[in-house]
Amino acid sequence: MGKRKTVPTSPPLAAALGRFDPPPEELLAAIRDSRIAVYVGAGLSVAAGYLGWIDLLEHLITLAVRLRDVTESHATELRALVQKKDGNTFLMVAQELSDRLGRERLVDTLSDLYSDDTKRPTANHALLTQIPFDIAITTNYDKLLERSYAKSGYVPPTYTHSQAPNFVDALWKKKFFILKAHGDVDHKTEMILTERDYRDIIFRSAGYQSALSAIFTTKSILFLGASLSDPETRMMLAFLHDAFHGSGARHFALVSETEFSETLASRWRKDYKVELLTYEPTTGRPEIGAFLTLLKPPAK
Repeated sequence: MGKRKTVPTSPPLAAALGRFDPPPEELLAAIRDSRIAVYVGAGLSVAAGYLGWIDLLEHLITLAVRLRDVTESHATELRALVQKKDGNTFLMVAQELSDRLGRERLVDTLSDLYSDDTKRPTANHALLTQIPFDIAITTNYDKLLERSYAKSGYVPPTYTHSQAPNFVDALWKKKFFILKAHGDVDHKTEMILTERDYRDIIFRSAGYQSALSAIFTTKSILFLGASLSDPETRMMLAFLHDAFHGSGARHFALVSETEFSETLASRWRKDYKVELLTYEPTTGRPEIGAFLTLLKPPAK
């Protein structure tokens, strides 16, 4: 980790500076050289009011009980598993709920939850549009990224995992696009929640594997709002590490100090080629916005 940065600036930014690792030069160089993609995890959507993993699974358990697809005793067991806050356990519970509720009902529920138009992009979403990322990748089902770019005056093309030929073409032509890696509310049949979904829809798609590998080996990825326990993030990185044995670009993840340890940092660096950049979270987590502000190109 770098030395904590403190510089005079506007009051909101100054309040956050000193509580996070500054952007390393390698990350800033990747932005300047157009070798950068952003990976937007659930954290940014939770800040806008959408459900994160734990709350989503709790919601689905309650629904399954109400529909009598799960007994009260089974629900108690599932809730205990959720409270372990382990990514692998999340996937196990998600698969059980998918089996109990049925996939059609599950994706209908997800679509209803994440198509809520009353949720608005946050200030951090707006900041993302001011940084010249080459690609934006997200595992979130909602439309917050698309709305934020539209508000900035640009509507980028958006692709799901089933449209690999299309976004590969955009990749080679160096055109910005948003990759909805787990589908979105407009493509219910392609929404991914369980490990079986992930393996059936992604791991068996050679075109998608190749396209995703091209992105992760030629671009530095900045992970934002992606918890170290997020199962989708870890599965994606594990797949790419197994495929390329740690070769390719170096990546970066902004994470809360509450999730950080020297062992985790070492494993993420050695196993996934991801450098952890930490911040000390305060109410509202202004540190994320302060960090993103430092990534913006200087005004001309």
